[in-house]
Amino acid sequence: MLKEFPKFTAAAVQASPEFRDRPVYFDSLATLDNAVRQIKEAAANGASLIVFPELYIPGYCHFAIELRKGPEYTNIWSEYYRHAVEVPSEETDILCKAAREANANVVIGINERDKKYGGRMYNSILYINNRGEILGTHRKINITVQELMIHTRGDGGKNLQVYDMDFGKISGLICGEHDQPLLKQCYIVQGTQVNCSMWPGYLGGAEELPAVIPAMTQAMAVSGACWCVLSCAHIPPEKQPKDFYDNTSFYQSFGGSAIVNPFGEIVVGPVRDVETILYADIDLKLNEMARGIINITGLYSRWDILSLLVRENTYEPMVSMESMESLGVARLAADASAAEVKDLREKVAELERKLQVLQGPEG
Repeated sequence: MLKEFPKFTAAAVQASPEFRDRPVYFDSLATLDNAVRQIKEAAANGASLIVFPELYIPGYCHFAIELRKGPEYTNIWSEYYRHAVEVPSEETDILCKAAREANANVVIGINERDKKYGGRMYNSILYINNRGEILGTHRKINITVQELMIHTRGDGGKNLQVYDMDFGKISGLICGEHDQPLLKQCYIVQGTQVNCSMWPGYLGGAEELPAVIPAMTQAMAVSGACWCVLSCAHIPPEKQPKDFYDNTSFYQSFGGSAIVNPFGEIVVGPVRDVETILYADIDLKLNEMARGIINITGLYSRWDILSLLVRENTYEPMVSMESMESLGVARLAADASAAEVKDLREKVAELERKLQVLQGPEG
């Protein structure tokens, strides 16, 4: 059946998480309440896709280890862990309800706590559709700078999945993942139409908005012939805690949100130094128009000479002996089968030689 290209409104939330003075540092419940309010506001303004910044709940890890103050660092680390979000959980139920009541798709950055393995946190994207259903998460595959002390790297398999929402296919890149060409290629090949680009902000001390954030986001838009909804946090001075962990800087959180079309043109933003919500009308016809010029999934592809290998299985830190024994039995069976095949081939070769002798030189 012939259909029109989907059109809808997307929103990029540029807002501050709720930080507190020591010894608590974070307030995930207050930030969650803000997220619900922002979902309602954006939906009331017509948005059916609402994108939040990287690690919005409970906030980006702006702190780095201070070797001279080990106990203080372990305290902020443990509080960051305590305020992290499990998937699913009561916190995600609240977000799902807000998405369902707003009839909006929500994509939000969270500090995810592993439900299975204690002590594990991930820099994650949570995808919720407009029916209030969790589609899945993406865990940042390579973590950056101080994140290395906090987050576990994301795995393969479903972690690299493009999700279907009511308007089409959606993906997400977190900050430095915009510098991962193979990850971007993975999303492009799967046919992403809208990419959620999440950043904490970058080099906020500059007078002018640094070019790296929009440039890397525009590169994804042009290469993938997709829209990019770029969401950054902004923490105004009045919301920055006065008594926080010493080795902390909120310099990154100046904002910089924007929305980019499939030709790489910035249609809204970038905006800095203000808490706001940016809106843009998305027309997926532009995706196909852009593919008329550069089409990585079609005439611009050369999968015959350049291909992408993706690991679909996940790695577990603990594996049962029984599974390894079963694997060993399977390998022994495979080795035995290979030996039998080799023996049969040798017998066939010997019979062929004898047949040639019987047939004589005229054969």
